[in-house]
Amino acid sequence: MTLLVLLSGLIGISAYGQEQQRIVALVNDEVISLRDVTQRMRIIMATSHLPNTPEVLRAVREQAMRSLIDERLEMQEAKRRGISVSQQDLDTAINSVERQLGIPNGRLEEFTKRADIDADALISQIRAELTWARMIRSRLLATVTVTDQEIDERIEKMKSMAGQTEDLIAEILIPVDSPDQEEPQRQTALHILQQLRNGASFPALARQFSRGTTAANGGDVGWVPRGTLPEEVEAVVAKMNKGDISEPIRTVGGYQIIFLRDRRRMAMPGAEETKVTLKQILLPLPENAPQNAIQAAMASARQARGNIHSCDDVEAVAQQLKAPGSGSLGTLRLGDLPPAFRNAVSNLAINQTSEPVQMPKAIHLFTLCGKEEHGAFDRNQIRQNLLLRHAELLAQRYIRELRRDATIEFR
Repeated sequence: MTLLVLLSGLIGISAYGQEQQRIVALVNDEVISLRDVTQRMRIIMATSHLPNTPEVLRAVREQAMRSLIDERLEMQEAKRRGISVSQQDLDTAINSVERQLGIPNGRLEEFTKRADIDADALISQIRAELTWARMIRSRLLATVTVTDQEIDERIEKMKSMAGQTEDLIAEILIPVDSPDQEEPQRQTALHILQQLRNGASFPALARQFSRGTTAANGGDVGWVPRGTLPEEVEAVVAKMNKGDISEPIRTVGGYQIIFLRDRRRMAMPGAEETKVTLKQILLPLPENAPQNAIQAAMASARQARGNIHSCDDVEAVAQQLKAPGSGSLGTLRLGDLPPAFRNAVSNLAINQTSEPVQMPKAIHLFTLCGKEEHGAFDRNQIRQNLLLRHAELLAQRYIRELRRDATIEFR
């Protein structure tokens, strides 16, 4: 059964082709036609690879109507505020969509012809997404300030979380703006979940169904440290395994579906680029040293450690121990040190001496004389991440305000 026939049955008309210009909704007196809805449905079906069934088409039609109404409101607001996008920015966004869909660069028109889609309809959707994102950025910059204190607090939190878990996630956000939308939107989220479990593309469904600020990027959120997601989402993600897709999670804004793409332990940003100035005391071990000789050397090293109160003490203590090879090591890149040495010195304070490090041929003590953390934290990137979180809440509130103040009439 073709999409054309299914659509004809769905809207209850016998002459489908003759009805395309029929008005189905007015948004502040701006028309949404049956053709607009049909084209959007075809875009959703083709880009999301959803099955052609009456049940799927009903859900897709609801989503098509909702997204078209929101886009009309967004573009009207953009026009009122004098916000537009350049052809260069639009071309870049089109190339991004081509990559998401696995289409060779510059071949979007061929794809639309094969899918029986009006290319202008798809480009209009991309333009609306781009314009909305620009409008959110404009309003965000005018109303939200990220202070240096917020950035400092974020850096301190990141330092405290080094070695803990962070998750690479993507999301689909189905908003609930009023009580009467609760059950319909929950059913929409469940339907999307079913399609995902049947093999549908997460990025494609995110692009067409999600109303979060990450929708245009296929729902990609990026790496998220534990403790930074909303509590209700955090509790679910903590129990997921790599590759899992969550059940719909009720949040403040609506229903959220999470795809756990990967998981890892957090490393301190730029830690390997940190430069350390070191002095060492080296206590040689004889080849195939017996255990009692190793224990004696370790005891001497611990005693020596107690006598070192600053870098200036190292040479004198080494001379007392008659320890050849001791003294300054100069300034070294932390990432160039052997793992055992790196672990011993990475958390030292200036003038602090490490615990003894046993190696096959010697016992080592390291005293930290200087430390230079080049680019350990990108403050600008942290600022952008904080702004993104503000933008998510602002975007949801903004579209709710536009819907609330709009005159929307269905025909």
